[in-house]
Amino acid sequence: MTDLSDSFFALLRLAIGSGRPLESKPSAEEWLAIYEMSGQQGLLGIMFQAVEKLPKALRPDEDLLFNWYGDCYQLECLNQHIDRTAVQVSRYYQEHGFRTCILKGQGNALMYPNPRRRTPGDIDVWVIPNTRRSEPDVNDVIRFVREQNPAAKACYHHIDAGMADDVEVEVHYRPSFMNNLIHNRRLQKWFCEQAKEQFRHQVELHEGVGSVCMPTQAFNRVFLLAHINNHIIHEGIGLRQLLDYYYLLKQGFTKEEQQRDASLLRHFGLYQTAGAVMYVMRKVFALEEQYLLVPADERRGRFLLSEIMEGGNFGQ
Repeated sequence: MTDLSDSFFALLRLAIGSGRPLESKPSAEEWLAIYEMSGQQGLLGIMFQAVEKLPKALRPDEDLLFNWYGDCYQLECLNQHIDRTAVQVSRYYQEHGFRTCILKGQGNALMYPNPRRRTPGDIDVWVIPNTRRSEPDVNDVIRFVREQNPAAKACYHHIDAGMADDVEVEVHYRPSFMNNLIHNRRLQKWFCEQAKEQFRHQVELHEGVGSVCMPTQAFNRVFLLAHINNHIIHEGIGLRQLLDYYYLLKQGFTKEEQQRDASLLRHFGLYQTAGAVMYVMRKVFALEEQYLLVPADERRGRFLLSEIMEGGNFGQ
C-alpha cells in the first residue's frame, strides 16, 4: 500500500470511530487525491465524517471542503428519496400478489450511525409469488415484470425491472448465486429454507418513511459474503461493500452463531473469501478480533485489498 492509501485508511478509521486523529495536515494535492479515492470507493459521505472530526487547521481548503459538503447533502437527499421509493416498490409487488424483501442497500444503511451518509445504489428487491410452494416458480416473477416492461432483461438471479421514480430496480427471484454448481445448489436450497423468515422480518426505514421486509442479520452474514464474492469475480469490489459487512459484524453474534456460520460458509464454498474479507476488516477497519467471523487469511486478504484499491466500487 502507498502512503496515500495509509492516510486514506487512517481517515476511514477515524470516520467510523476506530482510529485516531491525524497528526499532520495532508497537502492540497493529497487532500484532492483522498477526495477522488473516496468517490472511487463509494465513500464520499463516510469520509467527510472524518473531515468533520478534524480541527480546522488539518482540514482541506475551503473550495474542496464546500464541494465535499455539497456531495454529502446530495447523498442525504438521495437516500431519503430511495428509502421512499423502496417502500413504494415493495408495496406495489405486494398489491399484485407477491412477497417482497429489500436486499442490501437501504437495509445495510440502517446499521450505520448516520444512514444518510452511505452512498446508495439501485433498489434490489427479492420477490416471490405469494403461494405455499416450497420452491416458487421464478417464471411467475419474470412474466409479471415483463408485462410491465417487455424489454426487461433477465439473468439467472434477477431481472432488470427498469426505473421507479428515477431509481433503477432489480427484481431478484434468487438473492445471489455461486459459480460452482454444487455450491450454488446448496446455496439456493438454503435461500428457500430461509425465505419464510426473511419475508416476515419487517423493519422501519430511517426517519419514518415507511416499513419493508429486510433480511435478518443471520441471513446477511452469509448472503452478503456471497454478494461480495460475486463482486470480486464479476463486477469489481470496493470498500463500500466491505464497510457494509463491517457494520454487520459490529452488530455481534454468539459463539454458536459463529460456528454455524463458519460451517455454512464451508458448505457454500465461501470460507476462503470470508478469510480474505476478515483480513480487510482487521487491516483497514481495525475490527476487533471478537467480531471476526472466521480467522483472517493474510495471503488472500492482501490480494483482495489490492483488487479493491486498484478497481474501486464496481471497478470504477
